[in-house]
Amino acid sequence: MTLLKNFERTVLALTVGFFLLGCQGQTQPLILDNGDIVTDDSSQAIDSTLPDVAVDEHDHEHAHDDGLNFEEIIFPYGCTRASSTQIGVVKTGNAKVDKFVSGCVSATGSTKWCQQLTRPNPSSKSTFTCTYGSTMPHQLVHPDEATWKNAYQAVKLVSELEKMGIAVYQIYNWWRPEPYNANVGGAAGRHPFGTSVDVRFSTMKDMEKGHAQLCKWRKAGRLRALGYYGSTGLHFGIGDKTANTWGKGCP
Repeated sequence: MTLLKNFERTVLALTVGFFLLGCQGQTQPLILDNGDIVTDDSSQAIDSTLPDVAVDEHDHEHAHDDGLNFEEIIFPYGCTRASSTQIGVVKTGNAKVDKFVSGCVSATGSTKWCQQLTRPNPSSKSTFTCTYGSTMPHQLVHPDEATWKNAYQAVKLVSELEKMGIAVYQIYNWWRPEPYNANVGGAAGRHPFGTSVDVRFSTMKDMEKGHAQLCKWRKAGRLRALGYYGSTGLHFGIGDKTANTWGKGCP
């Protein structure tokens, strides 16, 4: 019996170790209002351009379904901590929250969805706290105001879907900077640049209807990428550099 328990402990330790190793990825640059890019290993802003992102059907975040996530058990004990520079950029964005929400409501007429844009995924709150510390409010606003139009456009699409009778449950991801993005298994080329929004629908049926309509809107140029997670969530790639679909194609 003792031997069996020791074996189980060893398997658990190895599993945790593999997950923690996978969490130590390279960080993506953060873009400031003036267009400068701040990297994790330097407090100096440098001129650069967004990196190319390869088209990959697996280029998406792990779907955060309702309920307990395995990442919620593992990552709080071994996530990559944000550097002081990264924390500073997040604080710069959060200082603009009132301006962001006000502009969003003015552009879309939806206080509810605009406020949800600023709240990171509730299912990953412990990972957020591990990344930024317990004193950081559970809030993220991209400091580069040029990215805000992507979030506003997503809210407009959500509102139109609701008018069609498609039930939307929540917006659960907009800007997700590094290393928080890597800590939840996110793709490097989308959410860290504030170009996309993840939306969860009330039912699978609503999600499928939403996906069909978004395919039409994508063809009309209202969003560039569309991700299908296989859950009730969809990725609205409003301004994603890579204009593709994954999980399920469009007609």
